[in-house]
Amino acid sequence: MLVRKKMKKDLITIGKDDRMTTAKKIIQEKNIRHLLVVDGKKLIGLVTNMDIRKAEASPATSLEVRELHYLLDKLTVGEIMTRNVITISPDISVEEATTLLHDNKIGCLPVVEDGNLVGILTENDVMEILIEVMGMKEKGSRLELLVEDKPGALAEMTRIIKEHNVNIISVVTDAADEPGKRVIVFKLKTFYFEPIKKALEAAGFSVQYAKIEK
Repeated sequence: MLVRKKMKKDLITIGKDDRMTTAKKIIQEKNIRHLLVVDGKKLIGLVTNMDIRKAEASPATSLEVRELHYLLDKLTVGEIMTRNVITISPDISVEEATTLLHDNKIGCLPVVEDGNLVGILTENDVMEILIEVMGMKEKGSRLELLVEDKPGALAEMTRIIKEHNVNIISVVTDAADEPGKRVIVFKLKTFYFEPIKKALEAAGFSVQYAKIEK
């Protein structure tokens, strides 16, 4: 799954010469956490709630309220924005982008192609993708199995499910605590999972968890 297919393309941007107060208003009104700073189609920075809070706290506390507001109103986006922004190509995988978000402890990744800003992928976007991929909003049954980590195991389980004429909404695998084993989680498009559960167990697969999800 490529970032190109999942990134947000309807971008909210601001210029570096705009006032910080304008950026703050946009962030509040649009209910966003990251505001892209552009020069034409080029990304030159990023303004976040944290950048604004830091700027608001920076003037000396000895200033009068009127003076403080005057100084803050003079601040431009270019003076407070983050300049060294990590960006990605639209043709990398969502998995790779998610790893970048996690490892760098950042909330968004602007997407740049041929030097131009074309999209953005945020933490919320990644959560939405996870919900979609795992079929969390679809009704059905969830089966969690602990299986030997060997070739053909997944194929055998899907064959058994196919024999019961049931569609698989999603399948996810993860490393198990036990060496040499994996956890396999199926989301099935059925509420009647007992025959499948029994068939899987008869074939030697250990079903750890089974539940209807409505």
